[in-house]
Amino acid sequence: MKIGRFVQALLPEIIEYCEQKSHNEFGRLCDADYSKRNFNLNFPFLVPIISIPSDLSKRYWTQVYMVRGQTVRACSQWFEKDAAYFVKYLKRIGVDYDLFKLESELLESRTKPLHELSATPARANSRYRGNAIGNAQNLLVRNILSNLGTEQFSEEDWQATKSYFNHQCAYCGRSKELVIEHAIPINKVYLGEHRLGNLVPSCRECNSAKASKDFRDFLEGHDEKIAAIEAYMEEKNYVPLENNEQVSRILEMAYREVGTVLSDI
Repeated sequence: MKIGRFVQALLPEIIEYCEQKSHNEFGRLCDADYSKRNFNLNFPFLVPIISIPSDLSKRYWTQVYMVRGQTVRACSQWFEKDAAYFVKYLKRIGVDYDLFKLESELLESRTKPLHELSATPARANSRYRGNAIGNAQNLLVRNILSNLGTEQFSEEDWQATKSYFNHQCAYCGRSKELVIEHAIPINKVYLGEHRLGNLVPSCRECNSAKASKDFRDFLEGHDEKIAAIEAYMEEKNYVPLENNEQVSRILEMAYREVGTVLSDI
């Protein structure tokens, strides 16, 4: 289970803790320093809607919660390395959880649990060097994500992007042959898109090494490079889809349908 979904699944338990067991905890969760120490977050875990600056709104999930009479949103800036912090916090406040049960509840409208979503039965007529069903499924997902919205851009826009990064790789900073790289991968896990703000210049070595990682995971420990890419995203008004359940559900349905159609041919 992705850390973002894990956090969202247990938010009601944390809110109940604030309501029933520790009235002071809500204030702590709205404090940036407390959130950094306990979750490794760069933003408050919770923030009242009326207190969210417009430029930070995209750092929080759109779903709202009511906590001690205030309407709040929860921080969405979670990465896999933060999971240990979150689990430690859950133990400290006494929240128990069954990971398999959480997966089942989150995906009850789907036909497969999360750990089986990528599994596709082998075809009886599989062919050497043929294209696997999974390739067609992944291509459809990429096509959907690459064409969301109405944004248009040209070669000149891409040249401007390279100029923004001083014609250097956004990851290693070297001045080499540059290719288009999606900072947030275009797949049904990360929900990246092919649009300005998510396109960064990359040398071929970094492009290959990053593969399907999120840019923040790939650049872990290089905060200045992460900040530079995030600043570029903000300049281009790119708001990552991240854990958008509606888009995830649509992609999963399309993914399954392609697998079913091709398996029946």
